[in-house]
Amino acid sequence: MLRSVLGVCVVVQLFAAPSFAADINVGVILSATGPAAAIGNAERNGTAFGPAEIAGKKIIYLFLDEASDSTAAVSALRKLFQESKIDILVGPTTTPGSFAAIDPAVEYKLPMISLAPVNALVAPVDERRRWIFKTTTNDDHEATPLFANMKHSGVKKLALIGFGDSYGDAWSKVSADMCAASGIELVANEKFARTDTTVVGQVLKIIAADPDAVLIAASGAPAALPLLQLREKGFAGQIYGTLGATFGDFRKLTGAQGDGIFVPLSPAVGAASFPDDYPAKRAALEFIQRYEGKFGPASRNIFAGSAYDALILLEQAVPAALKVGEPGTAEFREGLRTAIESLKGVAGSRGVYNYGPNDHTGLDQSALTLGKLEKGEWVAVR
Repeated sequence: MLRSVLGVCVVVQLFAAPSFAADINVGVILSATGPAAAIGNAERNGTAFGPAEIAGKKIIYLFLDEASDSTAAVSALRKLFQESKIDILVGPTTTPGSFAAIDPAVEYKLPMISLAPVNALVAPVDERRRWIFKTTTNDDHEATPLFANMKHSGVKKLALIGFGDSYGDAWSKVSADMCAASGIELVANEKFARTDTTVVGQVLKIIAADPDAVLIAASGAPAALPLLQLREKGFAGQIYGTLGATFGDFRKLTGAQGDGIFVPLSPAVGAASFPDDYPAKRAALEFIQRYEGKFGPASRNIFAGSAYDALILLEQAVPAALKVGEPGTAEFREGLRTAIESLKGVAGSRGVYNYGPNDHTGLDQSALTLGKLEKGEWVAVR
């Protein structure tokens, strides 16, 4: 069923018509279209494994497209709450959409599990952010294993090339901070657009700066472009990537040239190579088995894992929330918020979640380890 939402977003799919109050309505706002569609559709795939029933209550999933647009995200949220009285929101996909959704979520006293990575969405936990949670790691979580390896390997000069948007800007800041803390000189900071077909100009500037290593702050297929052109122009130093490089066609596009790149690795992608005593290994392997069983070999990815984990949190929180209110009521929504905030030791595809009154990120540094591309596979570096 397709219809417009205030001329901005599109209904992607309704699993069922708006439910009776006894059922639990879960709003899911993702980028099915627009620049972030590849991520949003992976997240939507991750929701395919959500429970149909929890504690005797039917779960109704209501999907809307935010179209990678913050205005659409707000319109979608208002529609879902006003027409279907959703009890919780999963999403939005994008950072701008998630920031924009905070105001209506607070207005409706609606718990929201964002799938965007920026820590400022949930920290510090104040009267507004008490309603917002996320299932993603922070930039500093990603940077820590990379810069530890740089320092161990004797890197003295680093060049950065990243997206010319908020993603790249965030990595510019974290790289500058980590370089300062590690005694590494940042000798170049180049940007490129996600749609660029060449970065030769930026690569030549980087090579002229004579770095020991290059960090590519980009995701998916676009992250392959700087690596390939760096190698084409003769750069022989170490190359690092961000978590986003483990998504999409990066491996396919780089081929053997990609082997050796270091990345922060999530168990949602490389669980098989994690130590057997890793607390989330079993849960991550289960996610990979279920996901690839439905969507095909090598289809696993961090974005699907984020959405998959959000529904694990929901399943854990609902029984406690039902003790204080019925679905469709303010008491139930507050009960869900309190229950999620109290969750400890919940193993998911991306790590073990431990929330608290002052921590709505849930994941910590243990959710990522140093990874490497070896013979086309992402593996943990031991």
